[in-house]
Amino acid sequence: MFTPDAEDAWREHGDSLMRLATVLVGADDAHDVVTNAFVRVCGRPGGLVLDVRRYLYRAVANEARNHWRLTQRRRRRDLYAISSAAITEDELELDLLRQVAALSSRQRLVIYLAYWEDLTESAIAELLGLSTGTVHRTLERARAQLRKALSND
Repeated sequence: MFTPDAEDAWREHGDSLMRLATVLVGADDAHDVVTNAFVRVCGRPGGLVLDVRRYLYRAVANEARNHWRLTQRRRRRDLYAISSAAITEDELELDLLRQVAALSSRQRLVIYLAYWEDLTESAIAELLGLSTGTVHRTLERARAQLRKALSND
């Protein structure tokens, strides 16, 4: 059972952690990833850390990377098996999501934080413990890869 502090952290950050995990590993596995990360963080001796949000985001990102490594081949096969007949707005969105899913885990993470969570490059850098330059380069490379992939379709 979680402490009141852990329950508060879940209420405050649970939804955004679920969105992050959904982007990183998909809706089917997001709950497992967040739960595993949350239990690991909140089950630590000494309770929660001072910067709960940052620590939980990082724990979810790490758990998602671990999950991604284990299921990468299966996910890629499933994503590319989806065929499209006519191009509609929904299919364009699905294509964009497929292309985002094909990015590296770090690229997916910074794209998610920049566009879905609306964080600045410096906020992303602080949250992930990276330099602002690394975040900037990662975003630029991810955007270029998405532009190239989407223009080829």
